[in-house]
Amino acid sequence: MYSKVFLKPHCEPAAPASLPLFQPQLVQGGRPDGYWVEAFPPHVASNKYPNIIGYGLGTSVQKSDVQMFINPFSETSDSSEWRPVTLAQLDFPVTMHYADISGNGLNDVIISDRYGPSMDDIWQDDGGRVNWLENPGDNSGNWKIRRIGNSPAMHRLKAGHFTRKDRVQIVAVPIITKSSDLSTPAPVIIYTAPADPKTHQGDWPAETVWTRLLVHEVFVVPSDKTDGVMPFDQIVLAGADGVDVLWFDSRDWQKFKVGNGLHPTPDNPFYGAGSVSVGRVGNDYAGYICCAEAFHGNTVSVYTKAAGAPHGIVHAQWTRHELTDFAPLNAKHTGSIHQVVCADIDGDGEDEFLVAMMGSDPADFERTGFKVVTDKVNGKFSMTKISNISAGRIATANFHSESSEVDIATISYSVPGYFESPNPSINVLFSTGILAEKLDEEVSFRVVRAGSTRFKTEMEFLDVSGRKMTLVVLPPHTSFPVKAKISGVKVMAGTVRWGDLEKVPAIRLFERETMVVSSGHLISGEEGAIFVLFKPSTTSGKAPFSTMDQLVAHNIFPRTVPTDVRAMTFPWVKVENRPWAHGRFKNLEFYNLVGFHVRFADDSMEELAHVQLWTAGIGVSAGFHNHVEKSFCEIHACIVNGTGKGGMRWATVADQDFDPSRPDLSKTELIIVPDMYEHGPLWRAGPDGYPLLRMNDTIDYPWHAWLAGDGSPQPQSFDVWVAFEFPSFETYASPKPEMVIAPGQYIIKFTNPIDTFLSLRDEDPTDGAQVVGLLGEHSPPQRWNVSRVPGTDMYEIANSVTGSLLCAQWPPIDNQLMVGTHSPANMGLTSRWAVSKNADGDISFRLASAPEQVHLFLSVAALKEQGALEVPVVLRSANGVEQPSWSLVPA
Repeated sequence: MYSKVFLKPHCEPAAPASLPLFQPQLVQGGRPDGYWVEAFPPHVASNKYPNIIGYGLGTSVQKSDVQMFINPFSETSDSSEWRPVTLAQLDFPVTMHYADISGNGLNDVIISDRYGPSMDDIWQDDGGRVNWLENPGDNSGNWKIRRIGNSPAMHRLKAGHFTRKDRVQIVAVPIITKSSDLSTPAPVIIYTAPADPKTHQGDWPAETVWTRLLVHEVFVVPSDKTDGVMPFDQIVLAGADGVDVLWFDSRDWQKFKVGNGLHPTPDNPFYGAGSVSVGRVGNDYAGYICCAEAFHGNTVSVYTKAAGAPHGIVHAQWTRHELTDFAPLNAKHTGSIHQVVCADIDGDGEDEFLVAMMGSDPADFERTGFKVVTDKVNGKFSMTKISNISAGRIATANFHSESSEVDIATISYSVPGYFESPNPSINVLFSTGILAEKLDEEVSFRVVRAGSTRFKTEMEFLDVSGRKMTLVVLPPHTSFPVKAKISGVKVMAGTVRWGDLEKVPAIRLFERETMVVSSGHLISGEEGAIFVLFKPSTTSGKAPFSTMDQLVAHNIFPRTVPTDVRAMTFPWVKVENRPWAHGRFKNLEFYNLVGFHVRFADDSMEELAHVQLWTAGIGVSAGFHNHVEKSFCEIHACIVNGTGKGGMRWATVADQDFDPSRPDLSKTELIIVPDMYEHGPLWRAGPDGYPLLRMNDTIDYPWHAWLAGDGSPQPQSFDVWVAFEFPSFETYASPKPEMVIAPGQYIIKFTNPIDTFLSLRDEDPTDGAQVVGLLGEHSPPQRWNVSRVPGTDMYEIANSVTGSLLCAQWPPIDNQLMVGTHSPANMGLTSRWAVSKNADGDISFRLASAPEQVHLFLSVAALKEQGALEVPVVLRSANGVEQPSWSLVPA
């Protein structure tokens, strides 16, 4: 078991799924307008690397270019450009979908045009065409166009199988029947493909199966998603009539009302629903139904059904819940929401939904871009802003990989005479667990918490000295393939394992351990893992390296990252030229390559590690130092040991007895760090695994340095190593510590000298709220969740109502008051407690203070004021008397 556990920061075990990060990429900017975007897989048999189709309505004097943007990940070049191909130039195209109409295994485009400039100026004569564009199969432009039929003001359509399985069918719905007529229902039309669609022009068989008012969205539930309950696809309509479902039961058309949507109000012509999508929850394809209300409205609502209700839509009773209202509407009674889309964004098997917001005039941050709404806690929905760029429509697919992540494409809403986005564009947001940003000469990685992600993410970033360095984030209990016996792993947070768990030791203080993986795959632990993978490479040469020209570092960032990151170079800089060298290291073959910050991408912005590379020639000392000026824990991972004799030396005497400028190596010890090995902690640690601290709160390091092997520098042979600089409070554990307290929920009682119950004052969720002992006869006892920090003998105690962690200031002092907080790392606190159990089964919680290492125990103040209902909970030393102890009663 190769196990690294970080007390600050650390991976959270068994956390609920969190949203991924999104790396934006511009597909097309500087557009004249914008309305529709669609993910388009050219081949029926594969959804891999779909293209994007996007267009605006155009104007009365300028046709719209319907363009397909070729997915760069589908091509062999290293370019990140989405190459545009014009499929057709059409008058006022509105809606599109796709299906294999020609029957050759290629998806063709189904698109409407001749809508007109606005609802008040509909193209009446020969307007509302429904067409199909034949896919030539070679990403060329100017696809052959054939008409299917027409109905004025054609506004939404979807392909499917609605009354038969042997032919492609299209449901097509105009929004109105003539200009400015908001009161006459429009037809719901089913077109059925003829036997040879290529020989037909405008005369597909058509059937009007219903009429509805102001239908703004059509959503189709394929029959194969209904577990065989429905023989054909269901049609879900959102319009002024609310949300309706229409389907054919093999004999007749059936209808079902989900709900009426937004109620009518005086002087407002728009009511009901404007967009609809159906979200999966567990095994139920229709766990909820989300809506935007009404036509171009400002209201977001969901329909839910009772627990235990039948799966699907039509056999359940639905209750409408209004989630939010981005009021007020404008003078024309319209708002900012144009579409809602369901998708499993976080990978937990249940759908979230996205809200596309076109923008407003005057501009409003809250009504521009798109948000994701999650249903995670007791059926309560929460909303998170993802993008600030105008979003008229949203398309979801995996555009950049073959895994299950959901990427998001958007197009700005910009329709002349209605609402015009100031800078229309098409954008794609790649779902990822890692974001990369340029930070001066360095790169800042922002990563998700491994314990809460459900997607594995890897990002290659540097190829140097025969190794490709890849940052990897693994969810809990996830397998990851590697090349056995030639790949190496440096774990930064969490745990991974491979091979025989009993024979692979964890690294220890002042020791070393190989990074080479003996198995063909890694498996993360219960809290997931974040690590750097070292893969073999031929691009950057093969050791030994005798000149710096052989040690060129190559930028290998993927096409998903910003262009300024991909354009970066990572030069080796002679250390004597670094500003912090202060005249040292003159004429030494000693070089530095900066660098990479790895931070958690949440509000805490906690730094996981700073990573930089070093290389030194034969006989070079990297300089003895002890990090007295900065508090961090440093581990070195060796890629190449040029002589086989280089490694870390540290002083074995007190700091004051060692002269770093004239080091006496007889007062040091050496640990050689071979190729693809790392050394263990070189700092002084206490019995609980905590590094010892100096009076200035820096980590107590002995004087130490990397020393390359001795010998003649002819021929030269460089060492290359990577420094991982971690925040404080790291511990290593192997074998797995014994369980003192079983994880669970407890009532925690202090019995001597007075009976009190551990409590958070007023159950106040505010960070910094005081922790007290309440007298049992005056208040019901509170409950606390006790859990062990994985891989250590440390425990956390969290209030079951507020989630606040029981914390102490670090370094701790005698008689310090205890507080509750959700962010101990941000506030200079620790929430980690060592525990022991006495003969009676009671528990002592302790910390070790620095620098004297006096053990401080969780206790209560010895005295209480007359008539008081509580006493402070504090840290105090035992001072030779019995350790303060608590009894834990399972709640």
